[in-house]
Amino acid sequence: MSMHEFQLFINGHSLNSIEAVDTLLKKCKENLNGNYKLEIIDIQENPDRAEEAGIIAIPTLIRMKPTPINRIIGALNVRSRVLAGLGISSMHTV
Repeated sequence: MSMHEFQLFINGHSLNSIEAVDTLLKKCKENLNGNYKLEIIDIQENPDRAEEAGIIAIPTLIRMKPTPINRIIGALNVRSRVLAGLGISSMHTV
């Protein structure tokens, strides 16, 4: 299994951002067996990174690897959307 790499763009400690981090960490731990790298980027602290990545809404999850690059924009509270963004088939989850 190849390493999964993600970037999660958030906006400080907003409720949506906190929920996005919690949900993503939980799903990665449940489904990727530690085989992932997650970079959390706060747009308040790193506005240039957000601009470079073309971020238009928060939260935004970008799966960098494995390719193709995939984005989920907005709420990360729908399990099927998160799993699809992670590149995990729902058939492989329990």
